Amino acid sequence: MTPLRPITTDDGTLSIYSDEYGQAMHTQSGAYTEALVKHVRPSGVLARNDRRLRVLDVGFGIGYNVLALLAEFIRDDRGRSIEVVTLEMEPPPAALLKRISFPGEMGALYETIKRIPAHAEVRGENFAVRMLAGDARVHVRELAASRFHAIFHDPYSPAKNPELWTVEFFRELYRAAGDGCVLTTYSSALQARAALLEAGFVVGRGPSMGHKREGTLAAKGAHVEPLDEATRAALCREPKATPYRDESLSSAREDILRRRQTEMALRRKA
Repeated sequence: MTPLRPITTDDGTLSIYSDEYGQAMHTQSGAYTEALVKHVRPSGVLARNDRRLRVLDVGFGIGYNVLALLAEFIRDDRGRSIEVVTLEMEPPPAALLKRISFPGEMGALYETIKRIPAHAEVRGENFAVRMLAGDARVHVRELAASRFHAIFHDPYSPAKNPELWTVEFFRELYRAAGDGCVLTTYSSALQARAALLEAGFVVGRGPSMGHKREGTLAAKGAHVEPLDEATRAALCREPKATPYRDESLSSAREDILRRRQTEMALRRKA
């Protein structure tokens, strides 16, 4: 098990620092707040009129995206139901999750979410959450086509976890997205936006929060305001916008990073 340790963020909620990736799972400005501001609200999923909503969460972490989504969904009771599929390479240990709590009704909801890593699936009166543990590149190919109304893309950063930021991985997410699906991510990295565009998404700017730059929104269809012409031109021109590639969806992290460096060097010479 990769060493993980809790850290306190500015909104009082805990995040987890991974020694493997050298990063925390959330912004220091506020872990739970980030889930709301960067994912749940900009996705627009709860404003949809569908009677059954389906959300894909790439990177369960300690479950804050799922918690924020379900907490907002329960407050917006319109007789609907919601299904969440969450992908996680290395589910957090129960001993670590035990150290995290919330007050009141949200605390009770989080206690349910804490059971997901151990039981793979939990259900409530009008929601169901299922975890697919292991390499997301394997599980994403198992997902049904055109299924999800929103995708929360929340792995570690592109430079640290390039396996989940490749053109090929985003193509699988595009395949799994339904019409009008909005993908949210905290990253505005040029290589991430370029990969999303190549995968078929309409790409726009996402909200910023605290010390973090703006995120990115990507939609299947014209459901976000596209990046302006100058920004799109930069993605075509800048070597730093060279996307990660992984045609087999099984390449080692070092190979993905090395290939991009080679392609960047070629673009600089062109």
